[in-house]
Amino acid sequence: MAISVRLCSGKTGFEVSTNTKIDLIKASVILRTKVATKHLLLLDYKGVDVSMYPGGRMIIKTSSMEESLEIARRLLAELGLSDPAEK
Repeated sequence: MAISVRLCSGKTGFEVSTNTKIDLIKASVILRTKVATKHLLLLDYKGVDVSMYPGGRMIIKTSSMEESLEIARRLLAELGLSDPAEK
């Protein structure tokens, strides 16, 4: 799976892009969410604000690129979309 990370335009977190489509309605059943629509999913993942989009993009509000990448990998694994050991 291809994953890329870059500083988001607002510099408040990181934009993680994947080549994996996410069914946000199904994801909202698995993850504890604040807001869930077919276009946007907002959640607090272990104290970190995350916005998820159906195209596989996520905005993860952390202070480090490494932490954002790790959170994205864990979320995808919890959704059954990747292997948690995949690096």
